[in-house]
Amino acid sequence: MSVSIHDQDMPVEELLEKIDRLRASGNRKDLTSLLRHLLERRRFYYGESVRQEVQDGLSDALMKALLLELDEEEEEGIEAAELSYAGIGSALSLRQDDPSRVAELYKQRLLLLHYFGDNLTDAVITLFLEKYRTSHLLEARNLALACMEKMRIYDRMWLEEYFPGFIDTDEQLSDACDAFETDGDLSEEELKEAETLHRVLHAFLKSKYKG
Repeated sequence: MSVSIHDQDMPVEELLEKIDRLRASGNRKDLTSLLRHLLERRRFYYGESVRQEVQDGLSDALMKALLLELDEEEEEGIEAAELSYAGIGSALSLRQDDPSRVAELYKQRLLLLHYFGDNLTDAVITLFLEKYRTSHLLEARNLALACMEKMRIYDRMWLEEYFPGFIDTDEQLSDACDAFETDGDLSEEELKEAETLHRVLHAFLKSKYKG
């Protein structure tokens, strides 16, 4: 399979099915080509994923593209991470009747924040730390990273509470949790803060890419 100009109008469900097939078959060349196409058309496919309610699949595909380092420009990587995060948040609402899927979405969000938190710092600064941007940008960035650390710990604690053993059976997830800079759990107040951070960031990014 090769990606042609006709893939510009490929239905999002077909795109995601092809990505899954290529990944399963080990066809790295065509998978890379298709993920590259997804990155180039990321806003279009995100909009289609919202209409077809397949944001979780699209978010996973976008993260695969980032993990393969297919983003060529900083803006491309930032937008891909933001769209992936927005899609995960929406999918969490859609998949509430499927607990195992919800667990996978928490894992996906935690890994996104672990690997590509830097790509989300601008959004966090815009939302919560705008007053620092002009004169204390480094401090703002460090505070944004601290916010995302709390958000990662929140997701880890959720998985530990509702799916005991889930983390230990997933090497990638376990390694990500072991890499936390902060030891221990969050207090009740910090848990509420992290939950609010997740909710507000999702709402902000969902609105940013609406339409």
